Amino acid sequence: MNWPGYSTKVSNVFAENRLLKFSMLVVASSSIFSSVFIVRTFDQQRIVLTPPAINHQMWIEGNKASDEYVKEFARYISSLAFSYHPATVRKQFTELLTMFTSAEYANAQKVFYALANRIEEARVGSTFYISDIKVWENRTIQIKGYKTTMFPDKLSEEKVAEFFIEYIINDGKFQITSILDKDSELKKESANAKK
Repeated sequence: MNWPGYSTKVSNVFAENRLLKFSMLVVASSSIFSSVFIVRTFDQQRIVLTPPAINHQMWIEGNKASDEYVKEFARYISSLAFSYHPATVRKQFTELLTMFTSAEYANAQKVFYALANRIEEARVGSTFYISDIKVWENRTIQIKGYKTTMFPDKLSEEKVAEFFIEYIINDGKFQITSILDKDSELKKESANAKK
C-alpha cells in the first residue's frame, strides 16, 4: 500500500469535507437571513386602497390602519347592525358575525340571533343615520347618529343614539371585539372604575 499517496487522498477528502461544511453553513445562514428579511418586509408592507366611492386614501400596515379605513368599516358595521327590516335582519346579522373575532363569536352569535328573533316576532324596523364618527387610540370607534325605530301599529320613535365598536386589526383583517350602545359603555366604565 502506498502510504504517502493514501495520506494525500485522505487529507484532500478532509479538506473537501471542510469546504462543503463551510458552504452549507453559508447557504443555511443566507437562507435564515432572507427568511427574516422577508417576514419583516411583509409586516411593513402597505396596501393602498382607493375604491370608486372613496375620496380619501386608506392604508393597512401590519396591525395598523388609517382612520379613513376604520371609519369605512364603522359605516359598514352600522348599516348591518343598526339599520334593519324584519325580512333582512337575520342575513345582516349573519354577515356582521363574520367580522367578530373567534373569541367573541359565540357570545355575539347568541346576542344577535336572540335580537333577530325579537325583531322578527315584533316586526320592528330600524334606520340609523350617522352624524359623527370618531376613532380613538384605544381601538374604539364612537358613532353618533339618529335612530328611527318603526313599529307596526305605532308611530315611529326617533332618538339620538351613540354606539361604541371595539376592534382589532390582525394581519390587515378588521375584526370586531364588541359593539355597545352608550348606556352599556357607561355601565362598563363604571364597573371598571370600581375595580
